[in-house]
Amino acid sequence: MERTYTVDELLSALRRRWGRAVVVAAAVLALAALLIVRQPNEYRAKAMVMVEPSTPHPDLVVPVISTTLAERVKSVRAQVFARGLLAPVIEELKLYLEDREKGGMDAAVDSLRKDLEVNGEGDDAFSIAVKARDPETAARTANRLAELFIEGNLAVRQGQVQRTRDVISHELDLLRAQLAASDAKVGAFKKAHRDELPELVESRMRERDQIAKQIELEHGFLQTAQTRLDLLGTQPAGKDTEVGRLEEQLDAVRGQFGVAAAALTSDHPDVQRFGRQVSDLHTRLEKAKARAAANDLEQRRMNAAMERGRASIKRLEDRMAGVDKLIVTTPQVAAQLAEVSRSSEELRAKVTQLVGKKAEADIAAQLEAKNAPNEFRVLEAAVPPALPASPNRPQALALALVAALLLGGAVVVGQEISDRSLRTAGEANQWLALPVLATVPRIPSHTRHGRVLALPAARRVET
Repeated sequence: MERTYTVDELLSALRRRWGRAVVVAAAVLALAALLIVRQPNEYRAKAMVMVEPSTPHPDLVVPVISTTLAERVKSVRAQVFARGLLAPVIEELKLYLEDREKGGMDAAVDSLRKDLEVNGEGDDAFSIAVKARDPETAARTANRLAELFIEGNLAVRQGQVQRTRDVISHELDLLRAQLAASDAKVGAFKKAHRDELPELVESRMRERDQIAKQIELEHGFLQTAQTRLDLLGTQPAGKDTEVGRLEEQLDAVRGQFGVAAAALTSDHPDVQRFGRQVSDLHTRLEKAKARAAANDLEQRRMNAAMERGRASIKRLEDRMAGVDKLIVTTPQVAAQLAEVSRSSEELRAKVTQLVGKKAEADIAAQLEAKNAPNEFRVLEAAVPPALPASPNRPQALALALVAALLLGGAVVVGQEISDRSLRTAGEANQWLALPVLATVPRIPSHTRHGRVLALPAARRVET
């Protein structure tokens, strides 16, 4: 049957064995104090870096760096812990010489990572803390890490801006070459269909209207000429004409003048009257002949003009037919031209957009170059600490004291549990199942006080 202990019994055991507990606790405390005292001092220096973005308003200049400085602060720990940043500091300040002799630069980098802490300080700042056994070394390492981090980030940002400009310039050159080839194709198409271009439709319509008006005028001239020819053609022929009538009258008057001149004297009134009539009729006959000749010329001229008019109308109608054909084929040519020009317009829009982006990238690069020294600022430089950060000897000694006391108590409790001696009559009855005949009183000279002695059954004394 397993023995159980109450709190009072354990406290009683602790009071009985307090000397041993004190010895164990003192030994443990002395050993812990020796180890704590022998622990080397470690100093912790901290440098704080502030990020001060100075980017212009995005409505004025579109930034060419996708990540903001505040976002880069969130990943600062990975950047500071990078081997590319730690190795130069170890080499420059000659840190961890023993580690470098044993395991090379990788071992020194791992040691520095263990002694390095990076913590965010708000949204726009972070701190770099370094632990070292020498306060000067801790401060120099923290400050140098902050400086190299700033230099590296500025170089990265400038590289991003420059790469962005180079990419935009390269893409712009490619698009311009493609645009030139597309424009050449459009130019060749326009040259092949120069008379059917859609921008000529309005002028073609005006030309057609002008041709129609000219045809109408030519038809009007033909009608007028035909009317005049018809009038000329209605004149009677032979004696019925004016010339025939005048010739007949002239012949009659000449006969009367000859008869009168033969019978009468020259100063006779009849002779003179017939002479005047002959002269007048001759004058009128000459004028009539002149008019008749003019009518013949006009008729020939009208006929020639009408032939020219008909030829002109034919030319104008042929020209109008050609214009109509061009007008009819223009929509098809316009559709083909739109298809050919679509790629040019798209490329031209892209070129225009890239030109704007290149200008913005140039402005951003200039701003980055001017504002780069002010984007990162060491808000608080690391200084050599006056007191070590570790070990915390008072706290360690207090913990060692508590541990020593607990260990001393545990030793006492362990001894008490391992001790199988009987101390009370109840324990004797419980463990031996024998009646108690007598108990030994407390004897100060003995080490085990107040213990109950149980006699075997063979030596039982009966009363």
